[in-house]
Amino acid sequence: MHNHTLDQLETCIGYTFSDRQLLHRALTHRSADLSATGMHMERLEFLGDAVLGLVISQYLHNAYPDKQEGELSRMRSVVVRKQGLLDVAGSWQLSGYLCVGESERTSKGKGIKSPSIEANAVEAVIGAVFEDGGWEAARRVVKCAWQAMLVDIGEIDTRDAKSRLQELTQANDWGLPLYELTDRGAGASPRFEASCSVRGEVMGSGAGERKKQAETAAAEQAYGKLKT
Repeated sequence: MHNHTLDQLETCIGYTFSDRQLLHRALTHRSADLSATGMHMERLEFLGDAVLGLVISQYLHNAYPDKQEGELSRMRSVVVRKQGLLDVAGSWQLSGYLCVGESERTSKGKGIKSPSIEANAVEAVIGAVFEDGGWEAARRVVKCAWQAMLVDIGEIDTRDAKSRLQELTQANDWGLPLYELTDRGAGASPRFEASCSVRGEVMGSGAGERKKQAETAAAEQAYGKLKT
């Protein structure tokens, strides 16, 4: 990975690293070198997840003094969910900087098979910024990257997709949504696939590393179809 490309990435992130090795580590998936224990993104991802949650929590706590804890938690979940991480990964053009094993590359060798790797890498980069520059540096990076998602977050319907879908189907006397889950096994990524049926017709499908993620994605798609 050439330094000038990392310069470009640092410009996108809005932070210049003192220790470039932290950034290298945040961009390296374990599939790239299974023998390099501790030299890939997973530990930094763990740290970045906590930092991201705290930055967003502090912002919401200060910006919405009238909101109760439960609503603040739902607002935070909307902001830090996987799609938000993928949006940030796209704005940073992160996929081109990631170091992964050949098994994780698409057939043409340029893309990443699993979106989860890109989402996890965003958290790892945040963890790396925190390790390199501390709280204020990490807070600035997160607030800049999530700025568009935080606009009008107080007006967004923060109910989870499954709850919204169930309320919609009950209001229209369509009965309860039915979910069918497929477990592709521990080695698959994403592991779970789900379909969502309303009135006997499949209206949505989704996938995720956890059952809830897959069902929520299926519900989101079904809600979008039925709401229009």
